[in-house]
Parts: sequence; C-alpha cells; structure tokens
Amino acid sequence: MDFSVFAKTCFKLEETSSRLEMIVILGDLFKEANKDEIAKIVYLLQEQLAAPFEGIEIGMGEKLVERSIAHTTGYIIKEVENLYKKTGDLGKTVEELLKKKRQAILGGGKLSVIDVYQILMKIAKASGAGSQDEKIKLLAELISKSSPLEARYLVRIPIGKLQLGIGDPTIIDGLSQAKEGDRNMREKLERAYNLCSDLGLVAEKYWEGKKAIEKFWITPFRPIMPALAEREPTAAAIIERLGKCAAEMKYDGFRLGVHKDGDKVELFSRRLEKMTHMFPEIVKAVKKNVKAKSAILEGEALAFNETTGEFYQFQVTIQRKRKYGIEKMAEEMPLHLFCFDLLYLNGKDYTLKPYIERRKKLESIIKEDINISLAEFIITADVKKLENYFISGIERGMEGLVVKDLNAPYIAGARKFAWIKLKRSYGKKLADTVDAVIIGYLKGKGARAKFEFGALLCAVYDKGDDSFKTIAKVGSGFSEEQMKNLGKLLKEITAKKKPARVDSLIEPDSWVTPKYVITVTADEITESPSHTCGKGMMKGKETRETGYALRFPRMVSDGVRIDKKPEDATTVDEIIKLYKMQKTVQR
Repeated sequence: MDFSVFAKTCFKLEETSSRLEMIVILGDLFKEANKDEIAKIVYLLQEQLAAPFEGIEIGMGEKLVERSIAHTTGYIIKEVENLYKKTGDLGKTVEELLKKKRQAILGGGKLSVIDVYQILMKIAKASGAGSQDEKIKLLAELISKSSPLEARYLVRIPIGKLQLGIGDPTIIDGLSQAKEGDRNMREKLERAYNLCSDLGLVAEKYWEGKKAIEKFWITPFRPIMPALAEREPTAAAIIERLGKCAAEMKYDGFRLGVHKDGDKVELFSRRLEKMTHMFPEIVKAVKKNVKAKSAILEGEALAFNETTGEFYQFQVTIQRKRKYGIEKMAEEMPLHLFCFDLLYLNGKDYTLKPYIERRKKLESIIKEDINISLAEFIITADVKKLENYFISGIERGMEGLVVKDLNAPYIAGARKFAWIKLKRSYGKKLADTVDAVIIGYLKGKGARAKFEFGALLCAVYDKGDDSFKTIAKVGSGFSEEQMKNLGKLLKEITAKKKPARVDSLIEPDSWVTPKYVITVTADEITESPSHTCGKGMMKGKETRETGYALRFPRMVSDGVRIDKKPEDATTVDEIIKLYKMQKTVQR
C-alpha cells in the first residue's frame, strides 16, 4: 500500500467528527491492506510501532523533528520554529514548508506504508553515540520522499499527535467493517484484543480468517487487559445481586499481571507496561514460590515495613516506580504481592472457569512468604458479616472490598457485575472517587498566578463514541509541589486547538492532549447545562438537554495516576450509575 493512501485516509478522518463515517473510512483503508501490511497500518494509527508492552519507542521529540524538517526543506531552525508557533502543528508546518521548499527533493519516488514503518523502526532502534543525528537524518530522508500531505501525517507519528479523533474501539469497528461490511465482529475482536493487548496482532490474525479470532488463545508474556469492577452502594445491595459471594480486601498498590514460563518472569502494570526490572524482589518470590511450569496470575503489590508488618499507602508505594536506584529501594521499601486471580496455568486458559475454581487452583500453587501471599478473602451470603469484614478492612487502612460472583468467568478488559467494588468513600453523598482525564486548564490568578494553571478542565470517557466528555473544573486539592509538577507535565502536552476526541462546551485557556488521569472526590454529582457528560443521551423517550457535573470537586492526594491511561478513566455510564446511587445512600 502506498503511504499516500494512508495519508489521504488520515486527512478524511481529521475532517470528520462523525464516528460512523470514521468507521467506514477506516474500513475502506483496511480493505486495501494485505496480511503483511495490516498490523503495521494499525500500529501507525495508534502512533506506535508495536504493542505498548514491547517498549519500542520512536524516541523523537518535537525539537529533533524540527531539525529533520529544517534539514529537508532548507529552512533554518528558527524559521521552522516560528512557523510552528504560528500553526501550532508540526504536521501543518512541514506541509507548508514543503509546498514552498527551497531545495530540491533528495530522493523522490513513492513511499509505501512498509517503507515508512521500517524506517521508523530503524529510528526507534538507533542508540548510542551519534544516535540523535542518525534519527534526524533518517526522518529527513522520509520527509524528502513525501508529498506535503504525506509529510503532515508522517511527522505527527513520532510525536504522538496524529489528531485523527480515533481510539482503539473505532479501529476495531473499522476492521470489522472492512471484512464483514458491518460491526458484527466487534465483540470477538475486542475479546481477542483483551487477551493479548496487541491490536496489530489481532488484525493480522483476523486477516488469516474468522476462525483465528474465534479460537484466539492466551500466551504468556502477552499481557491480558485487567477485569474491572462495577459499583454498589451497600453490602445489602451486593448480597441482593450476587447472593453467596467472595469478598476480597481491596489493596491500594500496583496492580500487576504476573507471567511465568520456566525461569522467566515478567511483570506488567495495568497500563500494560513492563515493570519487571523495577521489582526484583517480586520476580524472585514468583520464581521461588509459584509452583507451576507456566502461569499467568494477578495480584496487588504494596510497600510494607518488614519489622512491623505495616502496609503503606499508595503515595509511599508509588516511590518504587523508578529507573534508577532500584536495588537500594527494594531493600529499603520491599513490596509484597497479594495474589487474587489465576488466568492461565500450564497451557490451560483459566479465564473461562468460574472464580471459585480459579481461586482454589491459585491456592494450590502459591507458597506464601514475606514477599508473596494470597489476597485475604471470605465467602458469605450474610449482609452483616460482609459489612463487618468491610469495616475491619477500613480500620486496617485498606481501600474497601472487591466482591466477586463465585460462578463468573474472568471478563478481561470489561466492567461487569462479576466484580463489585465496595469502598470506604461509600457513605458520603458521592459514592466513590472519580478518575478523570485532564483535557485543558485555566490560568492561575491571584496567589496562583505564579503557577502554570489555576484549575483543570477534566473529563470522563465515553466508550460509546470513543470520546472524552467534560465533568468538572478542578481547582482544589493540590499542594504547591503538585501544582509545579503538574504545570510542567501540562506544558509538554499543550494543544493549540481542542483535541479531536474531546467533547466540550467549555473553552479553557489552554487545551491539552488527553494523557493524564487524576483521582477526584466531590460532594455529589449534579445535573449541569455546561458539561457534556451524559448530555444528549436518552432519558426515557426524550434526549437529555443537560449533562452531569461534580459539585465541589478536588483532587485527592495521590496526584497523577501513572498506572492509568485516559481510556481507563471513569466512564459516562459509571457517572450515571453513581448519580443514581446517591439516592440510595443514607444522608
């Protein structure tokens, strides 16, 4: 496939806001791809070269891309920078400069998608002395062979700013559209994606045929998307829904996917990043104490005091996420892994088995020691016993409970009532905290004028149309240190215009690319004409003219949730459930 076809598709996507049109446009693109191309096309649409857990990064920031543009077009860096300040988009900057380029094309000829992918992979793998110059030269060569429109999208890929307004659900629908002419394969494609966290691989398998997707298999070292929990306001509501159930303590740490095959062990975060090198004591404990040839299990890792047995809060545990000084920190602040689920064992997929069977098998393969044990749990059908267990956990500093249906399978990547959260915040008017995505900010005034921002415009995720809907302007809960750190992060992702996947009636002083998630608490959820969360949804036979908003929102002390990606934020559907739950909580 010529890269020009990819670029023209990107242009069409950028010009439309209709998700249905986007699916058709993607379907038309995918129809033209062969089996060798489809995975690469999907990765490029995701602004990456491989699945996130592979850890392959192109490694070019805006400054290096500017140098590549200058190298190709004959303009000096200052001229490139000035035009970039004017356009706010490196893609449009290079497009404009190529249209009036001062020097002749170096190479010429057509670029294919595979050509672009392979050169970008070379850029990603360049390392050591002189690697920056090599990256600049390779990208410049690609630009020199590009048309102005091709160059617009080519340079946006390394900096992660394609600005197409699509996420993984839209790409999945596009794959189904290409093969079936509709979205009927979405559920099966989604399940395969949830079992391997590699959408390029899923597309490649789908191009082999439907059967390859229907028989998709779990493989060690390909992380599984974590199952998610629904909410209920009280222990009584949970027992009414599930009857006899298992209640596990909800630990406040790193949720890890643990993969073992022979002596090899890998740890993956809930964001599917490899964490293996950061937690050597957990790796050692798994090798020694998980009695299986191969296994995939889940657990929560917390920092603890070996002398007192005290488990620390997440703010302490988070200090273990670092690139340097790992061995020293492992000694000073060792982690303990509480194992709570088994997904794969010695070649067998356990995700389809009922929870109680998975738990019993997990118990049979874990030998407990100071760094690894089974998550604490009880089985009960008694409301009072569940309430007392919840209270005992809160007194010990736990977040609450995760209550599980004894007969339910493990539902990867989905939020179902197979798991239900009961948290310590249940008892306030708002029944839980909200994980919100920062999509913009308002400038600081008065005492906050010295900071980059005074308040954050935040949104929740709408899986239905793969977008972010506003729910709050968060202006409190920050320490001065957090404001300084957040200001630096926001400056790096500032956008000149509203990002394509953002649905907002409010215009902040500055937009940002949806990237960072913060946890927010509030007094309650109210109806709002200003926010888009829930606005336009059906209310009986009528369309809602108002959205939902958080009343008196403030950020909780954890700050940015580095373990969550934007799509892991609280969803619009969850906000609606929380709004309804407020009525069931005693005031």
